[in-house]
Amino acid sequence: MAVMTLSHLTDLQKTDYVREGLPVAKPKLIYAQYAVKDRVAKREGQTRQWFRMTKPGLTSQSGDFSGTTYQYVKNTTGAPPTWTPATAADTTVTAQAEFLWGQGHEWNDGLEYMSFADVPKELRKLNFMHAAEAIDTEVRDVVVAGTNVYYANAKATRPDLQTTDTVDMNDFFAVATTLRNADAPEISGMYSAMCSANVIEQLMKDTTFQSAIQFQKSYIFTGTIAELYGIRFNWTSRAATTSNGGSASQIATIEQTIITGDNAYGKTAWMMDDFDIVVTNPGGFGDEWAVRHAITWKYVFKSVILNQNWLVRLESSRA
Repeated sequence: MAVMTLSHLTDLQKTDYVREGLPVAKPKLIYAQYAVKDRVAKREGQTRQWFRMTKPGLTSQSGDFSGTTYQYVKNTTGAPPTWTPATAADTTVTAQAEFLWGQGHEWNDGLEYMSFADVPKELRKLNFMHAAEAIDTEVRDVVVAGTNVYYANAKATRPDLQTTDTVDMNDFFAVATTLRNADAPEISGMYSAMCSANVIEQLMKDTTFQSAIQFQKSYIFTGTIAELYGIRFNWTSRAATTSNGGSASQIATIEQTIITGDNAYGKTAWMMDDFDIVVTNPGGFGDEWAVRHAITWKYVFKSVILNQNWLVRLESSRA
């Protein structure tokens, strides 16, 4: 059977398909949307690269820059010191690309004959949704493996969590402070929390939180959550969770809320040269009556953590 991909369509057709799919997929890209894009401009090669710079320290000295640990000079004479420029400290994170393959759908000509629905269009939307959720899940699994973790109610370890250790305002205060102490850059002026609807519910039921927002917008009545201590909230049905992990109270589900700053982790960009809708037209061996249609997707990507200190996993009980 012949295979039609986005790369074989006209620019106008590509634009139409991408516009059709993005509104469906974008709300699902909760984890992926805050990742920094890689630097492989032409989308070529077998690896994906991210580039980051390391800023100098702040150790000072009266004299000159000849010492390797001295980053600036203070004096009362106004005379410039002897300048020995430092070599730029940089880090290139290189990772081998990975591949995702969608299961897709197949249908018979008879389905189109008996239906007024635009079957190919509806199945394209389903495949966009499936691809978006699959990509976001893969990014989530990378991000949740970060080593910078905080436990609800300031518990020391995961086994210390009790069923009563649900999230509250103090947990997010502590997490935001951790990110600020690490000089984590903000995303459009705020840090972003990615969590389940259960975490949102717990915070909304916190009476202290309710008192704090009572003079703001009607968040409780509209079902949205206020921005808290410089943190915006995004919820998803695929939020990271884990089992009890040996906790003393045998918690069935432990929430793993991810709070991130900018450039904490990276993901290859979701663009039409990466994400591909594959349409198999009727005809070919095994389809002598030329009635079988098929549609699926494929994706080349990589996601990596770039800075552990700019990413925090907040674990709490779902009870």
